[in-house]
Amino acid sequence: MTGIILAALLCGQISSVKSASEVTIKIQTSQAESYHLVTKAQPLTVTAQGPTWLRVYTRIPWPAEDKGVKGYKLIMQENDVKEKFVTFETERSKVARLGSTRLSKWRSFYINVPPGENMYRFILWTAPADSVLLKFAYESPAQWSDIVPAEYGEKLQAVEDEKIINYYETTRSKPIMLEITGPQKLKIISRLAYAMDMNNEQVYSIVVKENSRIVKNSTFRAYRSETTSYQNRPDVVPSNPHSFYVNVKKGKHRFEITVGGSGTESAGLRCLVKQK
Repeated sequence: MTGIILAALLCGQISSVKSASEVTIKIQTSQAESYHLVTKAQPLTVTAQGPTWLRVYTRIPWPAEDKGVKGYKLIMQENDVKEKFVTFETERSKVARLGSTRLSKWRSFYINVPPGENMYRFILWTAPADSVLLKFAYESPAQWSDIVPAEYGEKLQAVEDEKIINYYETTRSKPIMLEITGPQKLKIISRLAYAMDMNNEQVYSIVVKENSRIVKNSTFRAYRSETTSYQNRPDVVPSNPHSFYVNVKKGKHRFEITVGGSGTESAGLRCLVKQK
């Protein structure tokens, strides 16, 4: 595979990218961006010098005339030691193209690169067109702080990337009650609760209400997580995570947050506010 030196990219943080091919996609008539093409037969290897943050932008070629939501999955290997799945859902972009091929909207994730030289290999697991496009940038993630709901069903201790992350259970009969003072930006991460005998894809909604008025209603497609489990609830399997945001207006608010639209009865929620 061809070695591509990206001296200008990431202000010198990435030292090399081993990619079979690099393509230029059109975002608008006045804008173009370079992405690296990854297929099952052609993984992508990146060498980055830390400590730094690396943001990975992804897109997929869009199946002709298809609409709705599509999912895709990558395997990321770190220094030939660690391996994790990275999964996304996306929609067709109205502006991005690769030649005559329509592309998806971008989805991204962050890598916390430790000190020294580190190698990351990206392998395509599955995608509608058996290919994915990757772009890299030196960007730090926004800082968020967890907040604990005033009322919830049960605290769920999720094991994510060797860390314990607290989620809070919401059910149809016992919603989460969240008290918050605005103006704030609220981020809600949800994981549908799978019973041990559930395996199929599920569709569910997270509904945020205030004084019986719907503030936000977000619908997601879920499947069993392959990398996350609940330490204190071995009888429940969390789904892949989904995030959405609520702009909280000035003043005190009490939100009721519940799950709906699926055969399952509960979901784990993580609520965060953006640090100022």
